[in-house]
Amino acid sequence: MNALIKEAGVGKKQIYDYFGGLGGVADAWVRRTGIWPRLSDMLDEPLETFHQRPPMERLRMLVRTYASSLRAHPAVATIMAGEFAGPPELRDAVTAVRIRIWEEYERLFIGQRSEDKELLAIAMTMLSAVSYVGMRAKFEPNFFGFDLHDDLAWERVVGMLDHVMGRYQTGVDAATSHQSDSAD
Repeated sequence: MNALIKEAGVGKKQIYDYFGGLGGVADAWVRRTGIWPRLSDMLDEPLETFHQRPPMERLRMLVRTYASSLRAHPAVATIMAGEFAGPPELRDAVTAVRIRIWEEYERLFIGQRSEDKELLAIAMTMLSAVSYVGMRAKFEPNFFGFDLHDDLAWERVVGMLDHVMGRYQTGVDAATSHQSDSAD
């Protein structure tokens, strides 16, 4: 914070009044630099079309888009790693940014707060896996024999995550179909 105050040539009170602290500064920096692209800007279709898709299909698109974003912006992994190391102010700032981004992702793939605990669980699991793989690619790219700097290896790892989601989706679809058959 002191380095920021010196660089900006303003007082600490002004920074806190305008940004609310280091977390607000970090959030503003992420928004302004575009280093962590907004998911809505990365989708290859209008949001209205995206929201018409079934929830699991939206999640699969979200995970792939998030993985592509981490691959295209490896500096994000450095920011994410700041949540685990460094001074408490940095950890708090990164946590605030991550929470804001998760809220955006949740709104995008669900459209609103969901009561579907299983869908939220698979979303949290898959997005956590992608976050880990993204950080792993930045700091230690050898991941179970896959060189995460290699395009084909990266795609195979992301494809495995998609496969898990596909298996989950198949199980949900089968259970729903079975419930419908039983009700008849």
